[in-house]
Amino acid sequence: MEFGPITRALRRNKIRFALIVMQIAITLAVVTNAITMIRAEREKMARTSGFDDQNLLWVNSRPFSPAFRELPYRLNVVNGDVRALSAIPGVVAAANTNFLPWNGGGSSGEVSAAGGNGAKFRTQEYVTTGDIYRTLGVRRVSGRELRDSDINDDPNSTAPSTVVISRELEKLLFKGQSAVGKQLIEPDNSVDNVVGVFDPFYNPYGWPIHEYCVFYAGHVSRRGGLFLVRTQPGAMKSVVSQIEKRMLQVNDGRNIEMKTIMEIRDRYFTEGRIVSGAMSSVIVLIVIVTGLGIVGVTSFSVTERRKQIGTRRALGATKAAVLRYFLLENWIVTNAGLLLGIAAAYALNFLLVTKTGGTKLDWRFLAAAVVLLWAQGIAATLIPALRATRVSPVVATRTV
Repeated sequence: MEFGPITRALRRNKIRFALIVMQIAITLAVVTNAITMIRAEREKMARTSGFDDQNLLWVNSRPFSPAFRELPYRLNVVNGDVRALSAIPGVVAAANTNFLPWNGGGSSGEVSAAGGNGAKFRTQEYVTTGDIYRTLGVRRVSGRELRDSDINDDPNSTAPSTVVISRELEKLLFKGQSAVGKQLIEPDNSVDNVVGVFDPFYNPYGWPIHEYCVFYAGHVSRRGGLFLVRTQPGAMKSVVSQIEKRMLQVNDGRNIEMKTIMEIRDRYFTEGRIVSGAMSSVIVLIVIVTGLGIVGVTSFSVTERRKQIGTRRALGATKAAVLRYFLLENWIVTNAGLLLGIAAAYALNFLLVTKTGGTKLDWRFLAAAVVLLWAQGIAATLIPALRATRVSPVVATRTV
């Protein structure tokens, strides 16, 4: 019986209640998509590379000596560096490579399987000396590791390169068959001989090629030398203290830079943490603002209708009836906002997915947000509604 008076009251104050409906709808749309973005970022941060990140160290040799302009000189220094790094107590393995976990960069290219249908697939491409398996802490699935004898540093050579590939790239290219002993075809029609397959591999790159990788046998010496060093658990600090001294003993015409892979990983996820923090702040702020809006509108309605409330009380309306009236009014307004918000949430998510490559909205988040906002609407209405129940019947006669 109260729906009639409520709907008439809503029609008389269309703008006021329409603004609350819009506020609830916008809140639902923003909150659900913000939660979706937070979950996507946290899933990325929870993803593991498969490497021994805790015990990996990146070492960069920055030469200033003019002698490093000569390739044979650089190669000789790089080989000496690998031996020196491997000999440090606490080092498990070391490799000269331009691969940097969690860097999100490097090189990429298209390869196809020799003898296949010619389909080309994009993959990450890196150069490394041998022992890359032990350096990263990955396992050999089939074949063998790269050897020093596989390395061909002649830039003019037309001989096939020797490579090892990730297990996921093997699945993609060879469809369940072993890649060992087979060949990859490069865009320039050069050939790579696959001698081994390793797993796992995950390195965010920017394309959806995070699990695909080719390691080519070779030296990286263009900038003096890039190295990955894997230490025994607990030995990182002692190894770091030895690296610069050992490498400068090999050649002192350079500067040495070092970073742990965990530092690089933390830097890579800085943006994700900022996004998650910002979205969390937006959720809290918009929910608070929406709650305050509902409290404000309900309080204004109670104040505006004190005489009508007093009249109802004088005619025998109980406190429970007055409370029920305002809760029902809020229930109608909140449900209207939530219905509009569901449509707005999916519309906003569609734009995010199509325009920015965002994550699809999970209906469970939407359902949880609906329950949250519905409960918030009831709670925000309760205090002003309880104040309405305390209006005395005598209010109705004050202006008579």
